[in-house]
Amino acid sequence: MKIGKHTHIALLLLLGALGSAGLSAQEGYSYAFKVRGGLMAGDLHETHFDNKVFSFGGEVKRDMFGEGRALSFELSWDYVPGRYHSVMKPLNGKTLDIFSNLDSRKEYGQGFSYRVAYNAPLKPFSWMPDDIEWFGGISLDMISVRTEIEFTIFDPSAPGNWPAGTADSAKYQGDSFVEQSTAITPAIFAGLRKKMASGTACELTFRNFGLRHHEYTPGIYFGSTTGKMESGTSRGWSLEFALCIKI
Repeated sequence: MKIGKHTHIALLLLLGALGSAGLSAQEGYSYAFKVRGGLMAGDLHETHFDNKVFSFGGEVKRDMFGEGRALSFELSWDYVPGRYHSVMKPLNGKTLDIFSNLDSRKEYGQGFSYRVAYNAPLKPFSWMPDDIEWFGGISLDMISVRTEIEFTIFDPSAPGNWPAGTADSAKYQGDSFVEQSTAITPAIFAGLRKKMASGTACELTFRNFGLRHHEYTPGIYFGSTTGKMESGTSRGWSLEFALCIKI
């Protein structure tokens, strides 16, 4: 796991915001610190070959719109770890196997998420418990995604034998590729919050969000001296569990 300057900036901003909130508490406002972990599905799972997402952040909630209702604002730092995986692509019209294609890739991201949500009691029926509420809202995610690729290709159709320090470059080629970019993408989410003792609560959130994705194809796959890189946004769903601590 690589933790760079983005992580340290996130920590300083969140700690500063939460500290200021605690010092300037006013009637009708509440503040909480959140630690969140979740599992991903959809295209995000396919492009990152991993199903985990983690975050921590601070929330400010303002009571309004009637009893038990509020707007909440959360700034969090999100981390999508991804994992290394092997990719096998056709080479000159032939599908390679693990012995001829050593293409290892990893795509992961980290950055900020700003969430705004409406909160209200979950009481469609009188017998529903008072300590559960629902929430739903939108967020803007500014996530920096990094793609790392290392590949070694053995072309069975090229002349020569498996390389052993001889001139077999047409048969055996290796290289690496790194691409990093940051994008701002919208997301939607909804979930349930259950209040617990001692100023704590737990949340279950269903979220749809997107991350930048880089798809790089080495030139040797299609007989070129340069590779081809395509970028876009992959989206998916996550089911996230959070522990909330009131401050």
